[in-house]
Amino acid sequence: MRQTDPPVSFGDWPLQLRLPGARRGTKRDATRRALLESALNVFGEKGYHRAAVDEIVTRAGRSKGTAYFHFPSKEAIFRALVRELASYLVERVDRELVDEPTAIHRLDAALLSVIDIFTKHRTLARVTLVEVAGAGRAFSDDLLFVRQQFAALIRRHLDAAVAEGTLEPCDTDLIATAWFGAISEIVVRWLHDPDRGPLHMTYPALRHLLLQSVGIDINQLPADRTPAHA
Repeated sequence: MRQTDPPVSFGDWPLQLRLPGARRGTKRDATRRALLESALNVFGEKGYHRAAVDEIVTRAGRSKGTAYFHFPSKEAIFRALVRELASYLVERVDRELVDEPTAIHRLDAALLSVIDIFTKHRTLARVTLVEVAGAGRAFSDDLLFVRQQFAALIRRHLDAAVAEGTLEPCDTDLIATAWFGAISEIVVRWLHDPDRGPLHMTYPALRHLLLQSVGIDINQLPADRTPAHA
């Protein structure tokens, strides 16, 4: 059974999520953003197939004609939302790593940050990892886009560690794909079966498994990296 979540926010639970973007843009930009913000909560609550454009429009406080000017269909709204969310989440993780001292530390922190975001924002996790996968073959390119965005993030930090000399040369593309696949499966399992326990309880073992797979000595990294409880 789907767990019902309140509308989500990056900062102030349980306010409505505010997607990234300038707040002083044009009226057209504000309308598009309002529709995407509304769509996130509707798709997160009801799933892609049960979501209705009318409800998205109503929650956004816009007219149906205005909505169709920006997005000609439910498919178009969903596709734009998924791609914008994936790009933004990756950018957000990158911003959180700037103070880490080495590439290995940044790689370790990136793993935590990805898990932490999905832990705090179940609706984001559901839309980007579950709904896009179950929406149908028409969205296969969008599912691939999500996976590639996160895998590319991990690969960049693997490549940096190789360049830094703290990681042996390896197939960073393959490893990054496998790592995000493992993270995604753990999060999806948690979304489908919350009775398994809090996601943060799984992280230490997952962290050890992934870092050890490329020969990183976890004892040389901070011992207190733990995602938020949820």
